[in-house]
Amino acid sequence: MVDSGRALNTLRSAFVGPFRVAASVRHARVFHPKGLVARGTVEFNSSWWPGRTRIPLTVTARMSGGIGTPSTLPDVLGLALRIDLDEGTTPWDLLLASSGTSSLTRLLPLPATGWNTARYSSLMPLSSTGGPPTWVLAEPVGEHPPTTSINALADALAIAPLVFSLQLATFTNTPTPTGRVVLRDVCELADDDQPSFDPVLNCPPAIALQPEWLAAVRVGAYRGSRRGRGATNG
Repeated sequence: MVDSGRALNTLRSAFVGPFRVAASVRHARVFHPKGLVARGTVEFNSSWWPGRTRIPLTVTARMSGGIGTPSTLPDVLGLALRIDLDEGTTPWDLLLASSGTSSLTRLLPLPATGWNTARYSSLMPLSSTGGPPTWVLAEPVGEHPPTTSINALADALAIAPLVFSLQLATFTNTPTPTGRVVLRDVCELADDDQPSFDPVLNCPPAIALQPEWLAAVRVGAYRGSRRGRGATNG
């Protein structure tokens, strides 16, 4: 019987090469090549989350288009969050993508027509302290740009913060609001200088992505994409 750890390492390694080549040819991230980085705060209102609750934590976010279509066309939109938990610990990278709102469609990356209509999902469920598989969801609150334009995000942030409601949902339960993200300041960074997020490596011990084999695939894909474009930023 094949050792499960060895099988996961083999699966992980299998995805490094193809994503490295794709990123090298594109000279950019394989997916979500163009984005905007902003800083703000996140506040959790449930013990499901790691770290402190009801205390604002620093967050760095990258909002991006999955393919980079013209702003008048739909795209799979991304909301990547790097959350500073307790001091001295590794930040938590939480990656969300536009998806559907049902139990089945929240597993799929789906295009949105604008930042104001996007409904974000972790796509893969997460388990907190060994609990049931749970999806992290995010929904825009208030005014967000009605197109997929990155420039429109910067213009919107120059006027007012961008706010998101964070929600948790199991496969059978309806989403429950359990947090809030507020983005306030744009970080003027070229795409090549923007941080690389890895939700598998930068993950608190209490949180596990499921299923394990798909997490291994994501490790290989992110590693290959970073190597292909020569990224050294974390």
